[in-house]
Amino acid sequence: PDMITWAAGLPLQPCLRIMQHLLPQLEQFCTAGNVNDENIVVDFLKTTTMVGLLPVPHPILIRKYQQNEFTSLWFTTYIWGVVYLRNQSPAFFDAAHIRLFTISYVDA
Repeated sequence: PDMITWAAGLPLQPCLRIMQHLLPQLEQFCTAGNVNDENIVVDFLKTTTMVGLLPVPHPILIRKYQQNEFTSLWFTTYIWGVVYLRNQSPAFFDAAHIRLFTISYVDA
C-alpha cells in the first residue's frame, strides 16, 4: 500500500504524454522499414521533435536572502561544524574536551 500511494504521487504526466506521442510514430517507422537495429531507432528518435508536447516550465524565481534568527543559527552551526571536521587530522581539536553551549541575547 505504501508503494502504491508513493507511485501515485509521482509526476509521470510528461513521460506518459511523450510515450503517447512517440509510440504510434515508432511503431509505424519500425513496421514500414522492417527495422531490427536499435541504432536506427535511436537515430529516428534523435530526429523526432517533441516541441509543444511538454508543459512550459515555471519561471525561475530569484529571492533575496533575508537574514533571521534561525538561518543565522543554522549558518553558524554549519560553519563551526565544517571547521571542526576539517581539522581532525592533524587533531586541532580534542573531541573529548569540547563542550557545546548556547548564547542568549538580552535586551539592555
